[in-house]
Amino acid sequence: MTYKEAQEYLLNSYGAGRKKGLEEMGFALKLLGYPQYDLKIIHVAGTNGKGSFCAMMGSILQEAGCKVGAFTSPHIEDVEERFTINGEKISKEDFAKTLYKVVDVSEFIFEDEGDGFSYFEILTLMAFVYFAEKNVDVVLLEVGIGGRLDATNVVAEPILSVIMRIGFDHMEILGNTLEEIAWEKGGIIKENCPVVLYDDVDLVYNVFKKIADYRKAEIHHAKDVDLFDFEIGLLGEHQRKNAQVVLTAARALVPIFGSRLQISNEVLENGFANARHPARMEIMSRDPIIILEGAHNLQGASACAENMQVMFAGRDITVVIGIVKDKEIGEIVRVLTSFAGRVIFTRSVDGFKATDPKELREIANLGSAEQYDILDCGEALEKAKEITPKDGVILCTGSLYLMGDLRKHLHSREA
Repeated sequence: MTYKEAQEYLLNSYGAGRKKGLEEMGFALKLLGYPQYDLKIIHVAGTNGKGSFCAMMGSILQEAGCKVGAFTSPHIEDVEERFTINGEKISKEDFAKTLYKVVDVSEFIFEDEGDGFSYFEILTLMAFVYFAEKNVDVVLLEVGIGGRLDATNVVAEPILSVIMRIGFDHMEILGNTLEEIAWEKGGIIKENCPVVLYDDVDLVYNVFKKIADYRKAEIHHAKDVDLFDFEIGLLGEHQRKNAQVVLTAARALVPIFGSRLQISNEVLENGFANARHPARMEIMSRDPIIILEGAHNLQGASACAENMQVMFAGRDITVVIGIVKDKEIGEIVRVLTSFAGRVIFTRSVDGFKATDPKELREIANLGSAEQYDILDCGEALEKAKEITPKDGVILCTGSLYLMGDLRKHLHSREA
């Protein structure tokens, strides 16, 4: 299988593949030689903060001398970003080779032509195979949606479970209350496996505690940890709380690894400072200041708005925004534009799941604010540069699909 064939197969899996479930995933892993049992896995769930956790935790573990694999989603520019080892994404050759092994097993299991695992299930199987073959020391495994029924939850024996902040997202799948959502996320808590928790909201914590007590899983709570004066490489006030979870997890790992893992203050200091996470308060340019922030749900939008008003108080801000159709569009837009001098509505290049800019402008109903709707996101960003004052700031936000396209546009302008 060539890389081009691998890409085509994956694209086709959007339509042909259907989510099968954990039983079928388990059977596929059996045929693949149980690669998950060769891995020390940190399983990470949550509505927001999963990617930030993986970025900081990976940086710390790498600083401590570990070979760190990370399986994260979604990708920003290309699918290979989902598989990294010490920050380096999988090569095109390894991507095609690994996918071929998964396809071979899938076609053995599902005899009907056009049937097979879903897109995310295929990628999850690939992650186990790839990281086992590369003999990594630890894997950061990020949940796709939810936890209990997520493809990644085929892992029966992680060394640590981590649940980041819980909020309202994917309610059509996970439920309409925080308790229901927490129950789904808490499905990654395993028997006798320590769990690190972000949330100090009682009704959420109580759900997790009930599950943890039933499964005899020791709870480590981030609110009990002092972050000291560590400098965090990821921008935003909310990253301080995420970093507390990371520090809690790092300390919980020490007795698991024993003398093989030395996490000194120097390791923590360098790890936190060197962490990077694309399209999360990411400064892409300083002349003018251009920030990418994939605030794709209401909780993320609120954190973004707070960060912008703290970091750029008194500055003139232009917002370039595009949002997918299945979100709380009106409220998200109002939060993300509440501090803006002007707003440009746009969408991702292929328009996948995107709300039309004109429709988005009508839904937002921002009144007399200076507004534009520009279909081409590259043109939208160039328009923002043109109309933003010299000492102003451009925030590109909303859909992560849009963030990927704008990132590519900015890189192409640099070339």
